Amino acid sequence: MAPDSAANDAAREIEARIIGFIENELLGSDTTVDRNDDLLSGDLLDSIGVLRLSVYVEEEFQLKIQPADYVIENFQNAAVIADFVRRTGLKAKQPTTESG
Repeated sequence: MAPDSAANDAAREIEARIIGFIENELLGSDTTVDRNDDLLSGDLLDSIGVLRLSVYVEEEFQLKIQPADYVIENFQNAAVIADFVRRTGLKAKQPTTESG
């Protein structure tokens, strides 16, 4: 698999996990979200929803969001959030395969 293809696959996986959380935990099963839907316009997420989403991103992708990172440019939509996660260089949680 080419490096660009692997990066695209990783980005799509992150996006899918973010969208799944938004749809299942924040909006309800009857609402669907596209990767480019504006999450911050007020139609999809309120301030509590954005807070819950940021906590999910920190926990799910094992990163600490710094105060300076809480800007529209990092949370506008699922594609942007996935890019933010990838830019941090931190890996998403993976199941451990260690045997003890």
